[in-house]
Amino acid sequence: MIRLSRLILPALLLASPTLGATDVSMMGGAIRFPVPDAWVPIMQSEGEKETQVFQVPGASAADATLARVSITAQKVPNLNGFQQFAGNLRSHATALTDYAPGKANSPTENVYTAKEGAVKLDYFERYFYSDGYAIQLRCIRPAGGDAAFRAAFDKGCAEVAAHMPS
Repeated sequence: MIRLSRLILPALLLASPTLGATDVSMMGGAIRFPVPDAWVPIMQSEGEKETQVFQVPGASAADATLARVSITAQKVPNLNGFQQFAGNLRSHATALTDYAPGKANSPTENVYTAKEGAVKLDYFERYFYSDGYAIQLRCIRPAGGDAAFRAAFDKGCAEVAAHMPS
């Protein structure tokens, strides 16, 4: 029995998707999700529309200062309110400098590149509607650069998306 528990406990720890994650709560606890421990909270707003922003440490100075993830949530009355929320944020994206659409994999995604100053950035947005809340997950990182950092960044964003309420 002891030998079996020695095998099971490490397996459970390795299989845990939230291992090394910080739990985040928004909208009075109605929305909860984990983010990687390495992500540094740099902004939080509360109110009718709430936003949490995390800086994602990177391999280079550009990665470290420009890579970030934001989660924005707002209470909406119905699915039409969700569509308006997503439409407004998508409209804002098209106004960014050198906006160029990318290939989204679903209607709830928005993928594009744009410039911030002189730096070209990759944007990945995903929209969720859950229990009367409209949610945007927005992942921004420098285009190109370190492949290992891009892979780790994208993995972290995908894990957050997988834990969003839907």
